Amino acid sequence: MGEFASFAALGDSFTEGVGDPLADGRCRGWADRFAEHLAARRPGLRYANLAIRGKLLSEVLDEQVPAVIGMDPDLVSLAAGGNDLLRPRTDPDDLAVTFEIAVGRLKAAGAQVLVFTGFDPKAFPVLRLIRGKSAVLTMYIREIAARHGCLLVDLWTMRILADRRLWTPDRLHLTPDGHRRVALLAGE
Repeated sequence: MGEFASFAALGDSFTEGVGDPLADGRCRGWADRFAEHLAARRPGLRYANLAIRGKLLSEVLDEQVPAVIGMDPDLVSLAAGGNDLLRPRTDPDDLAVTFEIAVGRLKAAGAQVLVFTGFDPKAFPVLRLIRGKSAVLTMYIREIAARHGCLLVDLWTMRILADRRLWTPDRLHLTPDGHRRVALLAGE
């Protein structure tokens, strides 16, 4: 991971850090942990986490992307689409178009973009129902990352995420240890 003077994180509850609470009730999460890693290499790092739980990919595109472009960060992470996949009629082909528009706007603004695939939900009975849609979106995200020169964090191949101890009881949010492991992967 290169040295960046500023980092901004976009997305939903995954990036907000739900499941990794601080003593004051705020969330820590993988993005905060990753920012700490970056700041250790580059003191004075400017960091903003714009992620908000429950956001759909189109909302991230319409609300968070313009806000972050105005901040002019060196590095922007984009992890979104999971909430969309939980909706019955969501088409991963359509999500990929929206995802690529977001990446294109961030790249056009001069940011290096760090994107995340979804994790493989095979180990979780209810989420297993969206495995096919998640796999298709993951394939598209890999292609988009390659086409636009993005950094890629491939959660699909992160087999440790099949360990239920890394997930909160709702099986939708990572525990503190899960967020720690994702931050480590992002920092590789």
